[in-house]
Amino acid sequence: MIRGLRDDLALPIQTVRRPSRAPAYIRVVDAISFDDESRINGEVDGVSAVRNAIWHIVNTERYSWIGCLSNEGIELEQFIGKSFGYFQTKVESVFQDALLQDNRILRVILVRTWQPQFGMAAVEFEVQSIYGTFAEEFEIPLAQNRAQINF
Repeated sequence: MIRGLRDDLALPIQTVRRPSRAPAYIRVVDAISFDDESRINGEVDGVSAVRNAIWHIVNTERYSWIGCLSNEGIELEQFIGKSFGYFQTKVESVFQDALLQDNRILRVILVRTWQPQFGMAAVEFEVQSIYGTFAEEFEIPLAQNRAQINF
């Protein structure tokens, strides 16, 4: 005990969960150029904010942007040019490593992987967060360029 400190002055410590507000992104596909864009439309919190963060993590390649920290993003470029079998063996650990960097995400469970077309792989996983459990699905290119996908 520190000399001179009175016990009756000690206040109880209370932890408070702060909101995890994030910009609300709307994915817009331009009908003329078929380009995907993200537009900000307000703020979201809770599960929507975590889903937003997952979308950004999966769409940011780790170590390829100077402004990002080394624990931001995902390492998907390692799958380009590799077989679907290689993808299946590594995908769960890659997604867990990337998504568990966010302290709102508690657990990532791989549900299934499949190949929707040649040169593409798809992954579905369940995310358990402090706000609830939800499913996410992403497609990942395995071919080095679009010519390989369509042969």
